[in-house]
Amino acid sequence: MKQKLKSLLTYFINEFSPTEKKISVQNLSLFFSILLASFILKKRRTTSLEEFRTFSEYYTAFSPELEIIKKRFPDLVVALHVTESHINPELFRTIIEKLKFVFDDEDDDFDNIISWAYQFLKKDLEKAAFSKIGKDNVKIQNSDLLYTTQFFTDNYMVKYLVNECLSDFNHTNIDSIVIIDPASGGGNFLNYSFECLFRIYKKKFPNWSDTEIVDCILTNAIIGYDLDSNLSKIASLSLFVKACGYAIPSATTSIKIYGGIPDDTLGFLNPDVTSNTIHKSTFKSQLSKIKKEEKTKVFVTNPPFMGKRDMDTALKSYLIKNYPESRGDLCVSFIQRAIQLMNENDVLGLVAQNSWMYLSSLKEFRKLFLAKQTLKECIDLGTNAFEDINGEKTNVALCVIGNSEIKTSRFYNLKYRNISEKKYSILQKNISPELTFELNQNQFLKNSHLEFNYQLEHRFENIEGLPLYSAFGKPMQGTSTGNNSEFVKYAWEVNGSPDWKLVSKGGGFSKWAGLNYYKVHWGENAEIIKANKGSALRNIDKIPSTQLVYSDTGTLGLNVRILIENQVFIASGPGIQVLNGDKYAHLAFLNSRVATFLLKLINPKFTISAGYISKIPVATNILDSKFIAKISKECLELKEKYLKNKLPNFEFQHYDYLSIKNIASHIENLIIADMESDYKRLFLESKIEKEIRKHYNFNATELKELQSVVGESPFFNTKKSFKCTAEAMDLLISASIDWNCLSTSRAINGYSVGSESIFEDLSYKLNVNPKALFEFITLNISQFKNTKDKYFNDLLHKIILNEIGVKKISIYKFDIIMLSNLIALLQSKYAFLRDYDNLSERVIWILQIHHKSSFFNKPLVSYCNDSLTVGQAHHG
Repeated sequence: MKQKLKSLLTYFINEFSPTEKKISVQNLSLFFSILLASFILKKRRTTSLEEFRTFSEYYTAFSPELEIIKKRFPDLVVALHVTESHINPELFRTIIEKLKFVFDDEDDDFDNIISWAYQFLKKDLEKAAFSKIGKDNVKIQNSDLLYTTQFFTDNYMVKYLVNECLSDFNHTNIDSIVIIDPASGGGNFLNYSFECLFRIYKKKFPNWSDTEIVDCILTNAIIGYDLDSNLSKIASLSLFVKACGYAIPSATTSIKIYGGIPDDTLGFLNPDVTSNTIHKSTFKSQLSKIKKEEKTKVFVTNPPFMGKRDMDTALKSYLIKNYPESRGDLCVSFIQRAIQLMNENDVLGLVAQNSWMYLSSLKEFRKLFLAKQTLKECIDLGTNAFEDINGEKTNVALCVIGNSEIKTSRFYNLKYRNISEKKYSILQKNISPELTFELNQNQFLKNSHLEFNYQLEHRFENIEGLPLYSAFGKPMQGTSTGNNSEFVKYAWEVNGSPDWKLVSKGGGFSKWAGLNYYKVHWGENAEIIKANKGSALRNIDKIPSTQLVYSDTGTLGLNVRILIENQVFIASGPGIQVLNGDKYAHLAFLNSRVATFLLKLINPKFTISAGYISKIPVATNILDSKFIAKISKECLELKEKYLKNKLPNFEFQHYDYLSIKNIASHIENLIIADMESDYKRLFLESKIEKEIRKHYNFNATELKELQSVVGESPFFNTKKSFKCTAEAMDLLISASIDWNCLSTSRAINGYSVGSESIFEDLSYKLNVNPKALFEFITLNISQFKNTKDKYFNDLLHKIILNEIGVKKISIYKFDIIMLSNLIALLQSKYAFLRDYDNLSERVIWILQIHHKSSFFNKPLVSYCNDSLTVGQAHHG
């Protein structure tokens, strides 16, 4: 139903253009809230919806429903009429037809659909607010604060948290509790809480009428507050409609969801929280009443997410002064405020960024927490847990917190599952034992930063005494340029200018070698960067003695490369100095599944900071192992040889294209050579993996846990047969390589580890040992039409670049060449192109489409008016 609604509202916004009509999102959201509320009430009364086409017919058809709403929310119905006058009849007719489609499924769940309408409608405002950040030091403030911190909670999260928070209450003590959501948003938590409470009240008070139960719950057991006053109205309507599903509340029964007042940016974080008044009460007075009556508070909430970097000065200063342990983090300050209000039997269930459990900057908050609270249960969801939002901001955990003297904590690690698996596991409460960790919370007091590293604390006792990586290597932050768009360019954009240095920037996943596309405006000793006001020079003096670099984005795990000659590193491609051991053994270890697994145990973030790599426990003798170093060298040599034939890497070298005698066999040989390189490297990596695991001496349980996070080398798969046609294999391989026939990086199916190996990807997809795949590919290569077509285009692209004088991607001569001259040259020099049909059309396509994509939409060569310009925009 949500996706149907999203589609409807996207259509409406495109057709209606609210900005041009000067209609606010607030008014539009109220308009759709009333429409949806009336449809829900009608649907619960009858399964059929009458036909109508105009506003007038709508008012007639929904007269009973609108009357119910009007008695409770007369101002909202006025908003409906105001917005109606701006919508043309034809658009309204289409919207109604689409609304009927939204409601056509008898089994659909209507809960929270009113609040989701607001979430979808405010998307453009949210984007506009975020787009201001970073421009002239603009910070998020005023109404933008609301748009950028509102992330509504998916139903499966709501149900889990409410069910867990109410699990210790039953029909004997249920009337002693009050559900409170201090960041109620559209009312999702309160709606489901009402449903649960009604069920329990019905059991406790069998002689009460449904109306009596509804009135009692709304009057005594549910309170909400949101800083966004408009949203509090929507939440109130949503809860009212939910209640009407059981019985229409009495006219004197209040819906106690309070809204913030204008210009207030603190809301719940202010102990003297201000709000609107509902029947002579405020949110603050309700909290005081609960305290006086000694009721048990059950907080369920999804607090706003924002770090201090994007805050305006006033809010940041207030948080640091009043919640110093939370270090200016809005979400953590919210948790701290809720905890301040909690008594012995109170419970807090929340959706929170999981970084509060790990970040060293929040040590003092954890110290405060561990002294008084117990994290009773935590489902660590990681990223991609929400249906409609993603990114690092959504790296979340579902937490149930209490003041219990029993310090037992239970953790469930679902970080590396897809959203469907997360939802199923939580709703069914069916989480496998290897992903479940139960321990005494006091164990976290043992580590220096009080981090909630539940996996390391719970198991892997044999690595507790191991030295950390910092004893062998020094991971270092790189220089921040202050403006990468100005100071970092692709190598071909600056054409050999001596002030531009080859740089490790990261920007992808690549092990052993690679990603050497970029240059930085450096000067002799970073003096050009230093002159930029926003820059921060770091570890400049360490660059000559640095051997390794890595990508700081860690969604796919560690990927470490050799720092090549005359290359520098910056913030997104940091460096590692080898202090003890063999640099090749370091390279192999850091690229292993074991290293990525251990890193993921201690690092909850997308970004891999130097400090987290330093904390990886290292088994004895790995980093000076001659055996590991030897295999590592072979992997590196294979990768370097592979990259020499791949655009647009800095390492790229042309070969003798004139030596090509038979184009068909040559293309097949190119494919086989790449496949063989991929296969050999993957096999060598499996040998490294096996050797490293021997040093750690993992037991069977620990190995199973490791495999659940980062998978297993496909060479450990004993299966030798599989079902696949040559045509299907061709499509799989073709989809696995980019325009330059370079194997693309990806997450291995179902695991939180990356790969750039075609064989690894296919082995997982087809559940077979790579050897069987290699034999199949070799045998059927002649039938791989799509793959061969890609390789031919890549070859023709290279030949064109070679013939127009681009011998290296970073050094070339500005030139203008007529297409006819190029075609004549190609046909005279290369026999296999002489009889090629439509060579001119193919070359134009290569120049206009293929080349542009191959060079990341920053083409070195442009084509216009039957001529080619080499370095037109970038001849520097």
